[in-house]
Amino acid sequence: MNKIKTIIVDDEAKIRNGLERLLQRDGDQWDIVGIFSDGIEVIEFLKGNRMEFDLLITDVKMPEKDGLTLINDIKNMNRDNNFLSIIVSGYDDFQFVQSAIREGALDYILKPIDRKQFFEVLQKVKKRIDEKRTTNHKLKELIKQSEMLTLTKQTQLLSESISSETEDIATMYWIKDFPNGLYQAFFISVDEFPSKSNEYSKEDWGAFAFATENIIDEVVKEYKNSQHKQLGWWWREGGLHFWVLLYSSSKEYTDFIVAGDTFSRKLKLCLNNYTPFSFSIAQSSLFEDLFVLPEMKRQLHSLIRMRMIYGGNQVYSFHLLHKLKGTDDHHLVAANNMKEFASKLTTMLGRSDTHKIDKEISELFNKIKKLRSPIEIQHAIEYLIIFMFKVNMEETEAGLSLKDFDEILQAIKTESNMNKLEKLVKQTFINIHQKQLDYNQDPALTPIMKAKKWINENLSKKITLQDISDYIYMNPTYFCQYFKKQTGKTVFDYITDLRLETAKELLFEQDLKVIDIAQLVGYQDPKHFSRLFKQRWGSLPSEFKKKYKAIH
Repeated sequence: MNKIKTIIVDDEAKIRNGLERLLQRDGDQWDIVGIFSDGIEVIEFLKGNRMEFDLLITDVKMPEKDGLTLINDIKNMNRDNNFLSIIVSGYDDFQFVQSAIREGALDYILKPIDRKQFFEVLQKVKKRIDEKRTTNHKLKELIKQSEMLTLTKQTQLLSESISSETEDIATMYWIKDFPNGLYQAFFISVDEFPSKSNEYSKEDWGAFAFATENIIDEVVKEYKNSQHKQLGWWWREGGLHFWVLLYSSSKEYTDFIVAGDTFSRKLKLCLNNYTPFSFSIAQSSLFEDLFVLPEMKRQLHSLIRMRMIYGGNQVYSFHLLHKLKGTDDHHLVAANNMKEFASKLTTMLGRSDTHKIDKEISELFNKIKKLRSPIEIQHAIEYLIIFMFKVNMEETEAGLSLKDFDEILQAIKTESNMNKLEKLVKQTFINIHQKQLDYNQDPALTPIMKAKKWINENLSKKITLQDISDYIYMNPTYFCQYFKKQTGKTVFDYITDLRLETAKELLFEQDLKVIDIAQLVGYQDPKHFSRLFKQRWGSLPSEFKKKYKAIH
């Protein structure tokens, strides 16, 4: 049994000593943590020790601070400490005793203290404390179960967001259930070792996956326990590929970057030590809005491709890209010669004319076609694409389409016709070049004005963050931060507000069904639309319309 922490307060030494002896005589379940002659001493003691206790036995009348005031002061100091109190009083103190009972004192004992009465009161105290501890234990278990259910539900939502191709902002209302703060995503992927794959059975691969899950779970728990109000979620994408999302309530970017770097290094070290494989980890930049998560998936999938050039068993993050150095493998010698061409092409996009870009790529492929082997050709083109990705991701404001990069990298692996490859590369870069030219045609409009204009014109359609950022040609993560700084709203909140405001106007102006209005403002689920509408305007759309007609 946990001992009952008790404080004794009385200005008479004889009473204090007598109470102490009686408690000791009742058994070893009593832990006397302090004996004091006045209430002020108790307050100072509690301030210095910040401890919780179970029982306060106090005289009702004391020269500096009386017992009733002491009880109230302690409650105001620590509202979470639901201690019991026993009042020790004389016959002429009964008015004070009545007040103390009203304030929650468990019982009172008259002076001189009757031993039998005192032990009866102690039995009552023990019963109440046992009941309270049982209740608290059950409550903690319920809270723990609730937290586990919440964690499971949140993890499922995050996993679905990563795996789903549907990224309409209207469907991502669940992000409101997550706390405000900073987030960082990690993609953990085993480095492929074809020569080893045949050495292991299906059972072996299952055991490796289970071991990897346990390692990730432990490192995430360690992060969560390292500081207050830090959270973490992880899930498996398939095979030996995993995702982690870390959260910090702090707004200190530098501290969270350091924490993220520490986490990824620790995770990679543990995976190397306790599994027979090496893993590469792609680490995202920091972000505040969870609706950028699908975009982070594309970024990290593209970032992990860096291991084709720089090797596996590394942590790849955008703020560390400049530190990466290529290996000296012979098949990368030709790839390293692509740096000059990649740099030149990067500077030409959006600034030169299409004919010059076409000519530059043709000259590049004339050199690539002279390489000695298909492997060298593949790596040369891969290096060109990845280098351009790296250059553009280091530029925080602008960013090339990750979709374009992924498509061309996939095509390189499957296409063996050099003419088709050349045509594909040309078409990709000319498309990107044209996007930049289109963007630069209307310099009078700011990125925010362009984004708002596009959103207004496409309000009834599926709207994704990628659609908006592609239109204004801005890195999606940077755009979200920029938009919130300039407007005071997240992109998600802006679109939601605009849709609900437009829905209200449509209810006033047109005789349409609720389901039709929902679709006109971009919501395919009328129930979700009605729920959002009520949250914003206080009534369901049908009720809102009836009230409006009744007034007019």
